Amino acid sequence: MASKAFLFAVIVVAATAAAPAFAVDYVVGDDDGWKLNVNYTAWAQGKMFYVGDTIAFKYAVGVHNVYKVNGSAFRECWVPPPSEALRTGNDIISLATPGRKWYLCGVGNGTHCESGMKLVITVMSYAPMSAPAPAPAPFPIYGAPTKKPITIWRNWKLKFHF
Repeated sequence: MASKAFLFAVIVVAATAAAPAFAVDYVVGDDDGWKLNVNYTAWAQGKMFYVGDTIAFKYAVGVHNVYKVNGSAFRECWVPPPSEALRTGNDIISLATPGRKWYLCGVGNGTHCESGMKLVITVMSYAPMSAPAPAPAPFPIYGAPTKKPITIWRNWKLKFHF
């Protein structure tokens, strides 16, 4: 019985440790990438982002950039200092914590953001796992008491006459 509990514990630990292995790598805008005239609200709609996933902003270097901002800066298209910009053209961001995440393009002192180059997503804690399979029926334990079989002869008495 203890070995079953140990096996179950090993399976639970392995499944929990494997959760990040199911992470998804997203390219923002898919084939369009990070550029003007793409509806990033529509792109994000219906996608489920989880801790451990990554998002990649792909764009022409020098034409765009990416800033991680807060909700107020996102709404107002306020651009942080240039030192905070991501500008490699292939900026990969690991989604390490749950919650709302806001990104924008700061080119033109916010004109790209005002033209729609901004993205907001909600990151969930972890991908839901399916419920574990029910435990198999226990094996019979040898030597355990069992019920005696019922026979049709139990109440009969045998009498001999000589």
